[in-house]
Formats: sequence, C-alpha cells, structure tokens
Amino acid sequence: MRPRIFSLMLTAFTLVIVLGVGGMLLLFWLAGQNEQRARAEWGLRPEVLARTEARRLARLYERNGSWNGVDIRLRAIERELQSANLESVALLDAQGRVVTMRSASHPQRAEPTAREDAQGRVVTMRSASPGEALPPPPAPASIVAPGDVPLPISHGDGMTVRSVPITLRGEQVGALVLVYRGAPGEQPRADLLARGILGAGAALAAILIALAAFFSSRISTPLRQLDAAARSMAAGNLQVRVQPGLVREVADLARSFNQMADALEDSDRQRRQLTADVAHELRTPLSIIKGRLEGIQDGVYRAEAEQIDGLLDKVALLERLVEDLRLLALADTGQLALHVEPVIPARLLEDARASFAHQAAERNITMRVETETVPELNADPQRIAQVLGNLVSNALRHTPPGGVVTLAVRAGPSEALFEVLDTGTGIAPEDLPRIFDRFYRADPSRARASGGAGLGLAIARRIVEAHGGRIWAESTPGQGTTVRFTLPW
Repeated sequence: MRPRIFSLMLTAFTLVIVLGVGGMLLLFWLAGQNEQRARAEWGLRPEVLARTEARRLARLYERNGSWNGVDIRLRAIERELQSANLESVALLDAQGRVVTMRSASHPQRAEPTAREDAQGRVVTMRSASPGEALPPPPAPASIVAPGDVPLPISHGDGMTVRSVPITLRGEQVGALVLVYRGAPGEQPRADLLARGILGAGAALAAILIALAAFFSSRISTPLRQLDAAARSMAAGNLQVRVQPGLVREVADLARSFNQMADALEDSDRQRRQLTADVAHELRTPLSIIKGRLEGIQDGVYRAEAEQIDGLLDKVALLERLVEDLRLLALADTGQLALHVEPVIPARLLEDARASFAHQAAERNITMRVETETVPELNADPQRIAQVLGNLVSNALRHTPPGGVVTLAVRAGPSEALFEVLDTGTGIAPEDLPRIFDRFYRADPSRARASGGAGLGLAIARRIVEAHGGRIWAESTPGQGTTVRFTLPW
C-alpha cells in the first residue's frame, strides 16, 4: 500500500524537527556538562585557596609574633574569592576574638566576635563588648596539605560559613572564617537544568510538528481534491473543476487540470455534435435515394435517365461526405499523404478561377486574380487546389449577384500569403472563431441551400497545417470576408 503524500511530508518534517531539536539538546547538554565540570573545578578553588592562605597567615604570625599587618593578606583573599560568592572574611585569634574582618560591600576593622564549635565551625558572629573574649576554639588537626584536613562547614539563612584553623607548630593561633552567599561557586542543580532543557525541547518540537502538519495539509488537501475530481471525471462527470491552492505548483497543477477538463468537455461536445451532424448529413440523401427507389419499385417513377442521374448525384454527395470524413481522420492522426513538388503560386490561382468561372458567370459575380512576383514553393498542388476550391466555393455561395471575388498571392519574408476576398454578407463576430470547426454551420437549420456539410473549411485548415502554414479569416458583416493562409518557402 503506497503512503499518502501527507504522511510522507509529515514524516519528513518530523524527522527534520526531531533531528534538529535532538541535535540542539545534545549541544546544550554537552555545553552544560562542560560548564558543570568547569564550575566543579572552580568550586574546589575556594577551599584550596583558604588552606593556602591559612598556612601563609601562620607564617605571618610566626614572623611578626602577632597579627599586625594581616589586613593586607585579607584584602588579597577578598579579591581572590569575590567571584566565588564571598560575602565576608574574618580572622579570629586563639581566644576566638575577631582580629579583623572585611566585607565584600564595605571592608572594616571590626569588633564583632565569632564562636566556633568543637569542630572549629563558626556558630555565631556578633559584636563583642570591649575586652570581651569568647572561649577559644578547640585546636583541630594541623594543616599539612590541602586535602588532609576537612573544612568545617555551617549553613543557615542562605549563607555558608567555612572555618579554617591556623596552626603553628601544632598549636592553634587563630582561625580564618569565610562567609559565602549560598555556596562557593553555587550553580543550578544539573537535574533541574536538564529538565528545563528537555521541557523546552519538547515544547519546541510539538510546536514545529504542529506547523509541519499544518503546512503538509495545505499541500495534501488540494492534491486529494484533484484526485477526487479525476475520479469523478473518469466516471463521466466532465463538469467537475477544482479550486487552485495557495502553493504555486499545486495551483498550477489545478489550473492545468481545469484546462484539461475544459478541453475534454469541449471535445465531448464536439463529438456529440459530430455524431448529430453526420447523421443529419447522411439522412437527407439516403431518404431521397430510398424514396425514389421505392417509387420506382411501386411504379410511381420510371427507371429513366433523369431519375438515375438524380440518384447518382445523391450517391456522389454521400461519397464526397465519406471522403471528407476520411480525409479529416487522416489529418487528425498525422497520416495525410502529401505529394510535394515545386509549384507556381500564380498558376494555382489561375486554375482556381478557371474551375469556377462558369459558376461565377451564372451568378453574375466577377472573379479577379491579383498576383505579385512570387517564387516557386514546395507543396502538394492537388491539396492546395482543394483548399482554394473550398474557399472560392464558400465565397461564391455568400456573395450576391454583382459582387466580386478576388484571388491574390503575395510574397512574404519566409512564406507565401494567399488571400480569397469577397464582397458578400460577411460573418457574424460570434461565428468567426468557429468557422474552421468541422460540421460548423452559421445557419442552425443546416439547409442545403445555405451551405454544404460544414467540412470544407475544416479540411482546408488541416491541409494548410499539414504544409506547415496557418489559416485565418477576417470579416465585417455586410461588407465581405477575407480568408488568408500561408505556405512556407
């Protein structure tokens, strides 16, 4: 079972969206992992720096015998840890009194005091009265290397306090207290970040898939309408049409379908009209032949030469009609045989005038030939004579007594231009575009006196087109008609 175009387009769009969103999420995830590793490494930096500074402060105390000049070191610590959410840094002496304290917002030498618990963790920080001392914190293990002594940590009120003991020859001489906002280098939790990225990706994918379904339907819906219209046309409904869609290519396809439907409807109309016209053209002579033969059989008519000649005329009419239909069928299938040879255009016109001179004289119509110096051209002389004969016959039929029919030929750059002009009644504008259709008659009654079977001009057009030329007519009602055709050199 073949998939629908909607399913194919939606699948293609979905694959592109999933791959695009998946690639984007993977890129974000990798970037988040890299950032998390970098922040993890950065989170270790405050601890390592605090241990290092504790050893430096111990050496400073050993060198000075007191905490004089310690402010310079605290300022250095503050600068180093300010980007790690540092709020304040304080130095406590061996009795737990605050020697100095610096805040990220406003550094100061302070009187506040801090108390540590048994693990060296600062549990309170408050201002001390002059001379007030807090019990000294118990001495933690000596600081030998950054990873040997754990840093006491205390959390509360959104702050993190870390205390690093300062020891000198196994004796604690003070403590370095660091207060952070939150946690050092604190970052959003990885799972929350991942869920946020996945949620955003899922929402984006859903929106994009909905848009893909919308645009796919805008393309597939007109195609489904075209399919339904084609099926309806195959069932015999030639009046079905489709509305062009918004997509240019689909709209062009819909317009082409409508043009095809118009052509098929017109062809079907012509076929039905052709059947009716052929039946009409055959019925009249057959009825006459049948009636006269029955009259001879019943003794109403005698089998005299006059009756036989009349019957032969009707048979000849039927024979011409059948031959014309055969000629049109050959032309329609491209099998019309042409015996091409060099011909002189002026001689073709003279032969046509000679053929119709008697008929023109009987109708008191003047026939003229106007020629220029036109070189020979390659054509089938019998077929071109048939074209001229059909045009002249029509001109004589519609030109009143005293009128003029003119045959002319002129040389063009790449073709010879033939003209048949009359001073007859002319053709109505609404009939002019259809006079070259087979069996078309301006007279709806199709009386034999007003014209032939309606095949002459259709045959003329087919013969001219078979020679690579073109034929057209111009007419003014009441003034006459001009039919022109060209033949290439």
